Amino acid sequence: MNVKAVHQFYAQVDAGVVDFSWLETMAFPLFGGLMAVQLAHEIGHRIIALKDKIDVGLPTFVPSLQLGLTGAITPIKSPPKNINSLFDFAVAGPLAGLVASFALLVVGLESTLYSDAAALAQFPNLPISFVRSSSLVGGIVQGLLGDGILLTPNPALDTIALHPLAVAGFAGLMINSLSLLPLGNTDGGRVCQALFGRSWSRIVTTFTSLFMVLAGVFGLDDANLLLWYSFYASIWQRETEVPCRNEIDDLSTERGLVSIALFVLVMLTLIPMP
Repeated sequence: MNVKAVHQFYAQVDAGVVDFSWLETMAFPLFGGLMAVQLAHEIGHRIIALKDKIDVGLPTFVPSLQLGLTGAITPIKSPPKNINSLFDFAVAGPLAGLVASFALLVVGLESTLYSDAAALAQFPNLPISFVRSSSLVGGIVQGLLGDGILLTPNPALDTIALHPLAVAGFAGLMINSLSLLPLGNTDGGRVCQALFGRSWSRIVTTFTSLFMVLAGVFGLDDANLLLWYSFYASIWQRETEVPCRNEIDDLSTERGLVSIALFVLVMLTLIPMP
């Protein structure tokens, strides 16, 4: 290491020559937003775990090239009392994360709308094709920033500047929606197990994984989010969840309706704009 160069660098920092304002205006809001979404997700799980006396382990965060985080693995260490309890635990995390993500997205887009040109020049630039990869996010962006803002001759190369909080909200919506896909012992896999039972959930997982791989291979998933998430889940979360103490009683009707609403929300989030 060149000690002299290090001393010169810190001398420039002390003199104010090196500008670290981008950390405050971009990096901190983006990182803080992502962490807030993940914290909301984990708090949702913990509330149900405390309520139903489910023993859970510490979350393991999994990085992602596209979104920063693929999510977190929160292992269940003791059997839930019944499938309603399993469903509640599985849904609480993503639902809290989705609410936090939506709030960040709206606040970030409002901040984008009222920012001047100098501030916009400092914001992250996302490919328009990436924003259009979510019908829900793309629709919200157009609704708040102006109809047609995502219509461009070359969406793969053209970009849009968004406030870091909007980027964090966008990523959070995608992360939590991916976590609700019926794969192994992910939150979506737990929901599937509560709905259809252990045997059928394995079949649903197989078909879901196959579809995600085919979507990536044949270019239906431009950002390759589905392909990489399927790869991640097949390695780290491929097994079904631990059995509940009571798997005889059926899932309540109210929870079945919640699962339908979440399915629609996930599809709107993960299906690209036409």
